[in-house]
Amino acid sequence: SSGINAEWPLRPGELQMATYLWQFRNGKITASYAENTSQRCITSGLGLTRGTLGEPARFTVHAGNAGVGELTVKISNPNSDPIMPLIEDLGLGEYSINYVPNQFGDYVISVMWAEQHVPGSPFRSVVLGPPDGAKCVLSGEGLHIARPGWPAEFLVNAQTAGVGHLTANIQGANSNPEVSVEEYAEGKFRGTYSPKESGDHDLFIYWANEPVPGSPYLIHVEESLPPSAMIKTTGGRMMQVETVHRVGESIELDVDTQDAGDGQLAAVAIGPKGDAVPVEIIANRNRTFTLKLLTSKGGRYLVNVYFNGSHIPNSPFKVRVCNPEAIWAEGPGLMDSFTEEQGDFQVFTRDAGHGTLSVRVNGPKDKFRVDMWKGADRTVNCRYNPEVPGKYTINIKWEEEHIKGSPYSIMVRKRGSGDSITPAQ
Repeated sequence: SSGINAEWPLRPGELQMATYLWQFRNGKITASYAENTSQRCITSGLGLTRGTLGEPARFTVHAGNAGVGELTVKISNPNSDPIMPLIEDLGLGEYSINYVPNQFGDYVISVMWAEQHVPGSPFRSVVLGPPDGAKCVLSGEGLHIARPGWPAEFLVNAQTAGVGHLTANIQGANSNPEVSVEEYAEGKFRGTYSPKESGDHDLFIYWANEPVPGSPYLIHVEESLPPSAMIKTTGGRMMQVETVHRVGESIELDVDTQDAGDGQLAAVAIGPKGDAVPVEIIANRNRTFTLKLLTSKGGRYLVNVYFNGSHIPNSPFKVRVCNPEAIWAEGPGLMDSFTEEQGDFQVFTRDAGHGTLSVRVNGPKDKFRVDMWKGADRTVNCRYNPEVPGKYTINIKWEEEHIKGSPYSIMVRKRGSGDSITPAQ
């Protein structure tokens, strides 16, 4: 195959259409060849969401079931200047696209079939530059003080620090506590550790194997316990760490501060996108409080609860939230079709938060295998092969709850001269 300019028409279905008309010139043609529907296209590949400056970014478009149409790919850089992609025809309606980012920032990728956007288009791709640890921004009490046996934490914002990964380690006089690093939002990291002994420790933090500003940090580990250590959590759904909550539910935590003396209780949550989410604090009797978190998005929330500026035990609390209403499915596999045609469709879970996707197809021979693989931007590609005519039911569930439109009921017929409809205009 040779490279094809992105603006040129690509018509893999024309020959198929001509052959079909020649064979059935005295009758009507089937809708499967006459329709131009972009919703039958499937996209995949890292190049739809991420890229590196000066290096080819790639993705694939599967249009084998989309009928006659033109594939158009338009890409613009952060200055809205066009970037010319290279499209390679792999045959059978499959295309490989690559482009080379020429500056850092957000790129917009429009993928269209028959002048209509395919599912998920336009896509947003983030292009990162070379690693630059000097642009990391650090914060948190755990950069300076800690207490033996108590978790301490620090935060690193590396969103403008280019391509890289964050690592950290601690060296003490007699022990080297393990540092756990997690990415809680895109380009934002949290480090946690629990020192075993008092005394000074050195905290080394690296971005792409290069020290970040201020590294190594001198940490004073002290024996004395702060008043926050005396705080008790006595109940509430926020303590159910294995529970996946639903969007819109009020998630509560009961806090008892009687043994901590005088002080101020404060709380703030970090949402799935790294944004601050308010937490309502309701004062009850005898220095007890109820904290309420109201979620609006699917994903993971971290609820930080402080007393006099220090974390209470088990803070931050991890809350998992799912949003089945944010999931939808599209594709020819959810429509009436013929035997020996692959049933392809996509499930879009980007804003669904935490949860488990299950897909089950029941047909004349009861349920059978469904192939599933990950696509770009938390898209799940699904495929089944109906071999027997009849009624099929497709159940798509997120956390055991049907998504919008599920269950789908479709009819699969055996292709024949009698199975025809008026061509699309």
